Formats: sequence, structure tokens, C-alpha cells
Amino acid sequence: MRIDSLVLSDSPRLDPEDPEHIRLLAETGDSLPPITVHRPTFRVVDGVHRVRAALLNGRTEIPARFLDCDPADAFVLSVEANVTHGLPLSRADRAAAAARIIETHPRWSDRAVAVATGISDKTVSRIRAHAAGEEGPQTGTRIGRDGRVRPLDSTWRRRQAAAIFRERPDAGLREVARATNLSPTTVRDVRRRLERGESPVPVRYRTGSGGPAQATAAGAAPPPRAAAVAAQESRGPSTVDRQRLLAKLSDDPSLRHTEAGRRALRWLHHYSVDGDSIEVLGQGLPCHWAPEVADLARSCAAAWNELAEQLQQRTR
Repeated sequence: MRIDSLVLSDSPRLDPEDPEHIRLLAETGDSLPPITVHRPTFRVVDGVHRVRAALLNGRTEIPARFLDCDPADAFVLSVEANVTHGLPLSRADRAAAAARIIETHPRWSDRAVAVATGISDKTVSRIRAHAAGEEGPQTGTRIGRDGRVRPLDSTWRRRQAAAIFRERPDAGLREVARATNLSPTTVRDVRRRLERGESPVPVRYRTGSGGPAQATAAGAAPPPRAAAVAAQESRGPSTVDRQRLLAKLSDDPSLRHTEAGRRALRWLHHYSVDGDSIEVLGQGLPCHWAPEVADLARSCAAAWNELAEQLQQRTR
């Protein structure tokens, strides 16, 4: 595509392009991947630094792939691309991008915006609360990462889920989630609350002059399963002998002799970390990158938790 036909505006970066990064890209020659261009507007969605590097090398054309979508969705894709590769967006860039995505996609859940921008869902919640304070009431529903629409006030649906668990204690999380239109994470929270003898509805959702209702009588001992769950939670996640587990997985023929299994093994060996690895990583990072890497770690942790939940469902 001809470079002089491209539009280089509306970047998620608050600051201008980085000259040093452009120079480094220019030194790589023709080995860079194609840029991504929004076809209706010719705006560069991903690859502005590559365009500048091509210009620095005296080129008039650049490989490109085209994207057909709404301009607001193109901005989201631009943010996602710059979060996952290339010169990373700064913390301020990602916060500003989150604010804009909340404005253009008001029904997206905090987690969906967090995944797109590489910041924590709690940070997104604070940004949304600030925007709501300035602009007035927001919509009463959110669209989750799975594309399903869910209400912000889940009181009634939480009570529905609780009723299902009381009738069928062994019901699966996703089964109850489908029946109540709650997320599996929320359904899991309902089940844990019931196991601890608590109300399925958090205090922040409850109203009334009498205050939060107590699910158990004062001084009553929790049921045995609730006590076991509470004890496990107080101990934290169970420890795993990482090297031993990976060795056992590598010896499993069902993994070694299938392409999907080998891919899973490579992924687990690459991304499984232990305390020592984390300590070495932390020591090697300069302080000025600490907030950004902290957000990245939280984002990865959320993805690992989602995988754990999916795998746990297979054992139920």
C-alpha cells in the first residue's frame, strides 16, 4: 500500500512516536510484519512505528492487511495490538484507552475492558465510576467477555443460583450460569457463600432498614464442608511440585503423541513459573516499569484463573 495514502492519526498513544524505536525498526530492513489498516478510513490500526521506519528507509510502499469494522472497534483492536506486542503502551496510555472504550462500548464489562487494555478490572471500575460521576447514570447491564449480556444488580439471579444449589448441590458452575444468566465466576461465589453458611447476595447488593440479613444464627458452627472450605481458603492455593508435574505430563502418551497435546506441553513448560523465577524476574525489572508489569501480571493471573475454573469443571 502507498504510504502517502495512510492516515496516522487517532493512535492510543498519548505521546508522539518514539524516534529510537523507529530507528531500531528501520535497521531491521524488510523483515517486519505487515501493518494493519482500517479499510474504510485508511487509518493505521497497528504499525505506525513501522510506517515511520519505512519512510526513514526511503520507501513509498509498505505491506498491509485490511480490517473492515466499526471505527470504535478498530480503536479497540489498535489498543489490543499495542498491549500484546511491539512498543508497549504506557500506563497512562492504557488508562486513557480504557476511558475511551468505556465511552464507546458502555455495555462492556470491566473484565472485558481490562483484557483489551491490559490493566486490572479494578482499575477499569474506578475509571468507569469517575466517568459515571461526570456523565450521570450508566446502563444497567454489561456485556461480558463471553458476549453475554448480564445485569449489574445480580441479586435476583444470585438467589436463583442459590435455589438451584440447594436443590442440587452437585450442579456444575456452567450449568447454573446458563440457567441464571450469571457468569461462572459469580456462580462460584454463590456456591462458596452457601458452603460457608452466608447469604448468596453480597452486602453491597442488599438494601433495607434492617441491614444485612445473617444467614446463620449467632454462635452457630458452620457445616463441616463450609469449615473445610474456609480452612482451605485461609491456607491459600495448594502448592504443586512444578518440575515433577511437568515431567509426568511429558511422559503421558496421550499428550506426547498428539499435536494438541504437544502444543499444550510446550505452552505449560514455557509459561509455568515458580517462586524463584518470579523473584528473579522482579529483581531484574527497573522501578519505572513496576506499575505496568504489575498490571500485566494481574491480567495473566486472571487468564490462568479462568483456565483453572474450566479445568475444575471437568472434575465435577
